[in-house]
Amino acid sequence: MASNQDAADLGSPQALELRLSLIPPGDTVRGYFFNCALEQLRLHGNDEALRRWTEAGGLAAATAFFKYPMTDLLRLLYHVAWALMDSAGSFEEALRRLGRWTAKEFLRNSVGRTMLLVAGRNLKLLADGLPTAYRTGWEHGRGSVTWTGVRHCLLSIHGNVVPYPYFEGVFLEVFQAAGAANLKVKGWQVGPAETRYALSWD
Repeated sequence: MASNQDAADLGSPQALELRLSLIPPGDTVRGYFFNCALEQLRLHGNDEALRRWTEAGGLAAATAFFKYPMTDLLRLLYHVAWALMDSAGSFEEALRRLGRWTAKEFLRNSVGRTMLLVAGRNLKLLADGLPTAYRTGWEHGRGSVTWTGVRHCLLSIHGNVVPYPYFEGVFLEVFQAAGAANLKVKGWQVGPAETRYALSWD
Protein backbone atom coordinates (compact mmCIF):
# COMPACT_ATOMS: atom_id res chain seq x y z
CA MET A 1 0.00 0.00 0.00
CA ALA A 2 1.21 3.51 -0.79
CA SER A 3 2.80 5.47 2.05
CA ASN A 4 1.64 8.96 3.04
CA GLN A 5 4.65 10.37 1.24
CA ASP A 6 3.77 8.42 -1.90
CA ALA A 7 0.23 9.82 -1.76
CA ALA A 8 1.56 13.35 -1.34
CA ASP A 9 3.77 12.92 -4.40
CA LEU A 10 0.97 11.75 -6.72
CA GLY A 11 0.17 15.29 -7.77
CA SER A 12 3.71 16.53 -8.34
CA PRO A 13 5.05 17.56 -11.76
CA GLN A 14 7.78 14.94 -11.23
CA ALA A 15 5.14 12.22 -10.83
CA LEU A 16 3.52 13.32 -14.09
CA GLU A 17 6.83 13.17 -15.95
CA LEU A 18 7.62 9.72 -14.54
CA ARG A 19 4.22 8.38 -15.56
CA LEU A 20 4.49 9.89 -19.02
CA SER A 21 7.81 8.09 -19.49
CA LEU A 22 6.15 4.74 -18.71
CA ILE A 23 3.43 4.96 -21.38
CA PRO A 24 4.21 2.55 -24.23
CA PRO A 25 4.32 4.18 -27.68
CA GLY A 26 0.99 3.86 -29.44
CA ASP A 27 -1.20 3.45 -26.33
CA THR A 28 -4.53 5.21 -26.85
CA VAL A 29 -7.77 6.04 -25.09
CA ARG A 30 -11.20 7.08 -26.34
CA GLY A 31 -11.97 10.76 -26.76
CA TYR A 32 -14.85 10.40 -24.33
CA PHE A 33 -12.40 10.63 -21.40
CA PHE A 34 -11.03 13.93 -22.69
CA ASN A 35 -14.49 15.44 -22.98
CA CYS A 36 -15.43 14.40 -19.44
CA ALA A 37 -12.32 16.08 -18.02
CA LEU A 38 -12.76 19.25 -20.07
CA GLU A 39 -16.41 19.44 -19.06
CA GLN A 40 -15.37 19.64 -15.42
CA LEU A 41 -13.37 22.80 -16.14
CA ARG A 42 -16.38 24.31 -17.89
CA LEU A 43 -18.82 23.33 -15.15
CA HIS A 44 -16.59 24.91 -12.52
CA GLY A 45 -16.18 28.07 -14.58
CA ASN A 46 -12.43 27.61 -14.78
CA ASP A 47 -11.99 29.41 -18.09
CA GLU A 48 -8.39 30.36 -17.31
CA ALA A 49 -7.31 26.73 -16.91
CA LEU A 50 -9.17 25.83 -20.10
CA ARG A 51 -7.45 28.67 -21.95
CA ARG A 52 -4.01 27.59 -20.71
CA TRP A 53 -4.70 24.03 -21.83
CA THR A 54 -5.74 24.95 -25.38
CA GLU A 55 -2.96 27.53 -25.76
CA ALA A 56 -0.49 24.78 -24.91
CA GLY A 57 -1.86 22.76 -27.81
CA GLY A 58 -4.36 20.61 -25.90
CA LEU A 59 -7.64 19.47 -27.37
CA ALA A 60 -10.63 21.75 -26.77
CA ALA A 61 -12.96 18.87 -27.67
CA ALA A 62 -12.65 15.28 -28.84
CA THR A 63 -14.79 12.85 -30.81
CA ALA A 64 -16.06 10.45 -28.16
CA PHE A 65 -15.19 7.13 -29.82
CA PHE A 66 -12.06 8.20 -31.66
CA LYS A 67 -8.72 7.14 -30.21
CA TYR A 68 -6.23 9.69 -28.88
CA PRO A 69 -2.76 9.33 -27.33
CA MET A 70 -2.72 8.23 -23.72
CA THR A 71 0.05 10.74 -23.06
CA ASP A 72 -2.35 13.58 -23.90
CA LEU A 73 -5.04 12.27 -21.56
CA LEU A 74 -2.63 11.94 -18.64
CA ARG A 75 -1.45 15.52 -19.14
CA LEU A 76 -5.07 16.69 -19.25
CA LEU A 77 -6.07 14.79 -16.10
CA TYR A 78 -3.19 16.37 -14.19
CA HIS A 79 -3.98 19.81 -15.61
CA VAL A 80 -7.64 19.57 -14.58
CA ALA A 81 -6.89 18.09 -11.14
CA TRP A 82 -4.36 20.85 -10.45
CA ALA A 83 -6.94 23.47 -11.48
CA LEU A 84 -9.64 21.97 -9.25
CA MET A 85 -7.60 20.89 -6.24
CA ASP A 86 -8.28 24.03 -4.18
CA SER A 87 -12.04 23.60 -4.42
CA ALA A 88 -11.81 19.82 -4.01
CA GLY A 89 -9.43 20.01 -1.05
CA SER A 90 -6.58 17.99 -2.56
CA PHE A 91 -5.17 16.66 -5.80
CA GLU A 92 -6.39 13.18 -4.89
CA GLU A 93 -9.97 14.33 -4.25
CA ALA A 94 -10.00 16.31 -7.50
CA LEU A 95 -8.99 13.15 -9.39
CA ARG A 96 -11.60 11.11 -7.48
CA ARG A 97 -14.31 13.56 -8.52
CA LEU A 98 -13.10 13.41 -12.12
CA GLY A 99 -13.44 9.63 -11.99
CA ARG A 100 -16.97 9.84 -10.55
CA TRP A 101 -18.05 12.32 -13.20
CA THR A 102 -16.58 10.18 -15.97
CA ALA A 103 -18.42 7.08 -14.69
CA LYS A 104 -21.67 9.03 -14.34
CA GLU A 105 -21.46 10.08 -17.97
CA PHE A 106 -20.50 6.54 -19.03
CA LEU A 107 -23.59 5.12 -17.33
CA ARG A 108 -25.74 7.50 -19.35
CA ASN A 109 -24.55 6.17 -22.71
CA SER A 110 -25.67 2.96 -24.40
CA VAL A 111 -22.63 0.89 -23.35
CA GLY A 112 -22.95 1.90 -19.70
CA ARG A 113 -26.71 1.42 -19.58
CA THR A 114 -26.32 -2.02 -21.15
CA MET A 115 -23.67 -3.00 -18.59
CA LEU A 116 -25.99 -2.10 -15.71
CA LEU A 117 -28.97 -3.76 -17.37
CA VAL A 118 -27.10 -7.04 -17.93
CA ALA A 119 -25.77 -7.12 -14.37
CA GLY A 120 -29.04 -6.07 -12.74
CA ARG A 121 -28.54 -6.30 -8.98
CA ASN A 122 -25.89 -9.00 -9.35
CA LEU A 123 -22.84 -7.07 -8.20
CA LYS A 124 -20.55 -10.06 -8.67
CA LEU A 125 -21.54 -10.18 -12.34
CA LEU A 126 -20.94 -6.44 -12.58
CA ALA A 127 -17.45 -6.73 -11.08
CA ASP A 128 -16.56 -9.68 -13.30
CA GLY A 129 -17.55 -7.62 -16.35
CA LEU A 130 -15.37 -4.63 -15.52
CA PRO A 131 -12.20 -5.85 -17.33
CA THR A 132 -14.26 -6.19 -20.53
CA ALA A 133 -15.82 -2.76 -20.02
CA TYR A 134 -12.33 -1.35 -19.45
CA ARG A 135 -11.17 -2.58 -22.86
CA THR A 136 -13.94 -0.64 -24.63
CA GLY A 137 -12.34 2.64 -23.61
CA TRP A 138 -8.66 2.02 -22.97
CA GLU A 139 -5.93 0.64 -25.17
CA HIS A 140 -3.57 1.12 -22.27
CA GLY A 141 -3.15 -1.57 -19.64
CA ARG A 142 -5.70 -4.16 -18.57
CA GLY A 143 -7.95 -5.00 -15.64
CA SER A 144 -8.44 -8.13 -13.56
CA VAL A 145 -10.65 -9.27 -10.68
CA THR A 146 -9.80 -11.56 -7.75
CA TRP A 147 -12.52 -12.64 -5.31
CA THR A 148 -11.64 -12.67 -1.63
CA GLY A 149 -15.17 -13.32 -0.32
CA VAL A 150 -18.80 -13.46 -1.41
CA ARG A 151 -19.05 -9.66 -1.43
CA HIS A 152 -15.37 -8.76 -1.39
CA CYS A 153 -13.04 -8.48 -4.35
CA LEU A 154 -9.75 -6.98 -5.44
CA LEU A 155 -9.77 -5.11 -8.72
CA SER A 156 -6.35 -4.58 -10.29
CA ILE A 157 -5.43 -2.31 -13.16
CA HIS A 158 -2.14 -3.34 -14.69
CA GLY A 159 -0.07 -1.03 -16.90
CA ASN A 160 -2.19 2.11 -16.50
CA VAL A 161 -0.38 5.22 -15.26
CA VAL A 162 -3.45 7.15 -14.04
CA PRO A 163 -3.20 7.58 -10.23
CA TYR A 164 -5.52 5.43 -8.12
CA PRO A 165 -8.01 8.11 -6.91
CA TYR A 166 -9.40 8.47 -10.43
CA PHE A 167 -10.50 4.83 -10.59
CA GLU A 168 -11.66 4.93 -6.97
CA GLY A 169 -14.15 7.52 -8.17
CA VAL A 170 -15.13 5.38 -11.15
CA PHE A 171 -15.83 2.31 -9.03
CA LEU A 172 -17.71 4.27 -6.37
CA GLU A 173 -20.05 5.73 -8.97
CA VAL A 174 -20.62 2.49 -10.88
CA PHE A 175 -21.35 0.31 -7.85
CA GLN A 176 -23.54 2.90 -6.18
CA ALA A 177 -25.54 3.20 -9.41
CA ALA A 178 -25.98 -0.59 -9.33
CA GLY A 179 -27.43 -0.41 -5.81
CA ALA A 180 -24.49 -1.52 -3.65
CA ALA A 181 -25.29 -1.04 0.06
CA ASN A 182 -22.56 0.01 2.51
CA LEU A 183 -20.10 0.15 -0.36
CA LYS A 184 -16.41 0.51 0.52
CA VAL A 185 -13.77 1.23 -2.10
CA LYS A 186 -10.13 1.59 -1.12
CA GLY A 187 -7.45 2.08 -3.76
CA TRP A 188 -3.68 2.29 -3.61
CA GLN A 189 -0.63 2.41 -5.83
CA VAL A 190 1.28 -0.83 -6.25
CA GLY A 191 3.64 0.96 -8.62
CA PRO A 192 3.55 3.98 -10.96
CA ALA A 193 1.65 1.94 -13.56
CA GLU A 194 -0.13 -0.52 -11.26
CA THR A 195 -3.09 0.11 -8.97
CA ARG A 196 -5.31 -2.07 -6.80
CA TYR A 197 -8.76 -1.58 -5.28
CA ALA A 198 -10.46 -3.42 -2.44
CA LEU A 199 -14.25 -3.41 -2.91
CA SER A 200 -16.85 -4.68 -0.48
CA TRP A 201 -20.60 -4.27 0.06
CA ASP A 202 -23.48 -5.77 2.03
